[in-house]
Amino acid sequence: MKKTVLSLTLAASVLALGACSGGDSKAIVTSKAGDISVADFNEKAKSLTGSYVLQQMVTEKVLSDKYEVTDKELKEAYDTTASQFGDGFAQALAESGLTEQGFKDSLRVQLLQEKALKDQAIKEEDVKKYYEQMKTELNGRHILVADEKTAKEAIEKIKGGAKFADVAKEYSTDTASAQNGGELGWFSVGSMVDEFNDAAYALELNTLSGPVKSSFGYHVIEITDKRDVKDVGSFKDEEEKIRTSMLSKLNQTGEAQTILKDIVAKMAKDANVKTSDKDLKDSLEFFTTTSEEQAKAAEEAAKKAEENASKEESSDKAEDTDKESK
Repeated sequence: MKKTVLSLTLAASVLALGACSGGDSKAIVTSKAGDISVADFNEKAKSLTGSYVLQQMVTEKVLSDKYEVTDKELKEAYDTTASQFGDGFAQALAESGLTEQGFKDSLRVQLLQEKALKDQAIKEEDVKKYYEQMKTELNGRHILVADEKTAKEAIEKIKGGAKFADVAKEYSTDTASAQNGGELGWFSVGSMVDEFNDAAYALELNTLSGPVKSSFGYHVIEITDKRDVKDVGSFKDEEEKIRTSMLSKLNQTGEAQTILKDIVAKMAKDANVKTSDKDLKDSLEFFTTTSEEQAKAAEEAAKKAEENASKEESSDKAEDTDKESK
C-alpha cells in the first residue's frame, strides 16, 4: 500500500525533472555512450508522461482558484506519510523516482481534490441525514437473496407465520448471518451499503421491509431494537468528520474518481482552459469533457455508425436489384 501511494505521484517527479532549465543543447547527462541534452530529456519526459502532468497541473490550477491548502495542512499530510515509512522514507522516495518536492506537489493536488469532493460531491442534506442517523444504533437481521421474486416469497412466508430465523436459514445467501437466523447484531450509520442503511433507519421496530435492492442482491430487513449513541457532538462539531467518512466510502466504491473528473472538467470549461500544443490538445480535450458528455458523444457516434451501415445496406440492395433487372 505504501509503495502504491508513492508510485501514484511518479509523474509529479517527472514534471519537476522535465522542467530542466538551461540551453536546449546543454547536456543533462554525459557518458561514453553519448550525451542526453536538456531538449532530448524534456521531449522524452513530455512524450512519456506529458498528458498526465498537464492534467495534474490543470487540476491544481482550477482547484486552487476556489480552494486553498495551507502550509499546515500540507505539512500534516506529508508528516503522516513520512511517519509510515520512518527512517526508510528518503530511500522509498528515491526508489520510486521521486524528489521530496515532487511528492509534496502531488500531495497538495490530492488535498485540493479532497476539498473539492467534500464540497461538491457530498450534499448538505445527505450530511444532515447522516448526522441524525449517527445518533442511533440499530440491532437487526436480514435475509439476502438473488432476486426480487424470491425476496417477496420470503416475506410472504414470514407474514404467513413462519419464523424469520427459519426463513433466513432456508433462503439467505449471506452465509455469515444465515445460520444465525439472519442476525446482524448492533450496527451504526455507514457500516452497511447505502440502500440497506437508509431502509434500515427508516423502519419501525419489528416491521418487515419490502425487497431492498443493493449491489449484493435483494434484502429483507427487520430492525429488532434501537439505542441512543452517547457523546455525539453538535452538527458543527461532527460535520467535517462526517464528510471525511462519506468521502472515504466514495473512494472505496470507486465513485470518487468519476465524480472528481467531472468536477475538474466543469471547472476547467468555466476557466476556458486551452492549449496551443498540438501533441497535448486531444488529451486536454478529453480531460475537460464530463462523463455525461462522453456518454452522449459515444451514443451519437454509435447512432451515426448505425445510420451509415443502414445506408450502405440500402445501397448494396439497390445495386443488386439493378443488376438483376439488367
